[in-house]
Amino acid sequence: MSKVSKLRDLTTKAASADHQEAFDEQTADDADDRSFCLLLSAMLENSLDQANDHWIGEQTEDVRKALYDQDGLLATFARKIAFVTVIGLAGPVARENLRLLRHVRNAFAHAKIPITFDTPEVAAVCADLVRINIFDPPEEPDQLPGLTPRKRFHVVANETMMRLLSSTGFKVLFWDDDGVEKTIIGGVLP
Repeated sequence: MSKVSKLRDLTTKAASADHQEAFDEQTADDADDRSFCLLLSAMLENSLDQANDHWIGEQTEDVRKALYDQDGLLATFARKIAFVTVIGLAGPVARENLRLLRHVRNAFAHAKIPITFDTPEVAAVCADLVRINIFDPPEEPDQLPGLTPRKRFHVVANETMMRLLSSTGFKVLFWDDDGVEKTIIGGVLP
């Protein structure tokens, strides 16, 4: 197996809970916008992988590699979004949020000029992100129109990840400001 093949295989390995702490450290408030966006988007894409894997069920390593490898059915962020939509896991609000999050990620990944969340084109797309309910029993989320573009991106990505992971049966832990644990809803995203 070539060095490039090994590197490519590295990108398709399933993430574990142990990886979360390192991602959290790298997406802290002091991270630059480009790094923050790319790492948070990678975490979101990993959550899509986990939700898709859960829906598909047990797979051999060869099948998983074929699904996620370079030309596989689930090789790209866009294909993963399409898949969760087709299987009914993401409704219209989640699908649009995921599409917008992907486009912001792509801008940060491929822009040839420096950009930030305050770049007008980035801020305009982030303004269209819609917060979703994550709690059981349901609570209507405050859309918080005063959120900065970076914070809106962060909040919507995190809410989406929590719902995706909860839909797999993984117990996502959340405590409110008073230290009371709240249950994260599973199932289909709106």
